[in-house]
This record gives sequence, C-alpha cells and structure tokens, in this order.
Amino acid sequence: MKHTTIVLRTECREVRRTTAFRIILIAAAAVVVVASAGITTALNLQPWFGDELAAPLISLFVSLVLYFLPLVILLAFIGTFGNLPVVKEKANGNLACLMATPLTPRALWLGKSLAIFLPAYIPAIAGTATVVLVMNLGACIPAGYGFVLPVPAVVLGLMINPLLFFGLLLFMILYALAGDPDAALAPMFLLSFGLMIGIPLGLATGVFDLTSWSFALWYLAITVIAIGVVGFLSRMLTRQNIVLSSKGA
Repeated sequence: MKHTTIVLRTECREVRRTTAFRIILIAAAAVVVVASAGITTALNLQPWFGDELAAPLISLFVSLVLYFLPLVILLAFIGTFGNLPVVKEKANGNLACLMATPLTPRALWLGKSLAIFLPAYIPAIAGTATVVLVMNLGACIPAGYGFVLPVPAVVLGLMINPLLFFGLLLFMILYALAGDPDAALAPMFLLSFGLMIGIPLGLATGVFDLTSWSFALWYLAITVIAIGVVGFLSRMLTRQNIVLSSKGA
C-alpha cells in the first residue's frame, strides 16, 4: 500500500501538470454549463412539461444525465491518459529504472490506474451533480414534480458505471505494462461504443429501465465479474512479464 500511494501521488502530480488535463477540465466545465442551461430551457419550453403524466419521462431524462454525463467525462480522461504514462516511461527508460527499485509491479499498476481514475471521477461527480441540481431548481421543482432524483440511476451512474470503467482502466494499464500500450486503448473504444449504442437502444425497446434496481443490480454483477477477471489476470504481472519497450513484446 505504501508503494501504491507513492506512485499515486507522483502520477497524479504529473497528470495535473499536463496541458491535456487542463483542456479536458475546461471542456468538461463547458459541457456542464451548456447541459445545465440547455436541458433546463428545453424542458421549460415543452407544452407538456408540468403534466403529471409526464413524471416518468422527467425521471428518465434525469437518469440519462446521471448515466451519460459521467460516462463522457470519464471517457475523455481515460482515452487521453489511459496509456500515456506507460508509453512515456517505456520510451524514456523510466520504467526500466522503476523495475530496478523495490517498487512492486502491482503497486505500479494500481498507483497508475488510480492516478488516472481519481482526477477523472471527481469532476465527473461534481459536473453531474451540478447539472441535476440546476435541472431540478430551474425546471422540475417549479413545474411541481419536486426534486427528481431516481436513486437506482444515481447508484448506477455515479457508482457502478464508474466502477466498471475503473476495471477497464485497470485492464488497460495491465495490458500496457505487459504488452503494447497503443493496443491497450482498444477495449475502451469497444466498451464505450457498445454502451453508447446499446443503452439508448435498450431503453427505446423497453429491454431495461435506468430507473430500476433490477438493471442496476445486473450491471453491478457484470462489473464485479469483470473486475474479478482483471484481478485474476493481475496475478500474472511480474517483473519478468513487464515489457520495457514502447513497441510492445
């Protein structure tokens, strides 16, 4: 744990110093502002807004924000930094130097993963909370719906789905250390593409409901299994298995 904390602090500091980090934060803030104003204004302009029969639809809108806004922010961070630290350290030889220290491969893996995930997760939570709060204060409460906050959607969007992407990031860093860092980005694009298409399609066809506990629990089960598989694979990460070249094995 001590070695993991050291890696986490060092990598977090390096991530925050990059221009890309600042650009993503600014872009995320812009998305939050536009989403807050745009969604609130659009709801207030709808002729049916305020009708009691529209309450389930309003709950769905809030659930979509709770799911997709953190997803987009996490994807921006993970897509940018998912393999960058490993690529740089392999290219400049720092990884070989680190492997000559008492630092364990597992500490390196966990530390790098947390250093990317935490700076992404905090803005994702803060941004989503801001949009949902503005939606409620500016539209839902004045229209008589009260404070709309579907608890299953909160758990799914702010806890379970980020956990799934943390598991994905763990796999990406694991693969980047033991193989080709560039190829490590492929799982992220596959998963994000699948979710971006699958979730709206599933909602449109009525296969699942973002506001239901059953869907959240199924999602959690899949997430736990995925992280368990990554945890099992991490047992194979040894000093001998880490590829020191940026070109992979």
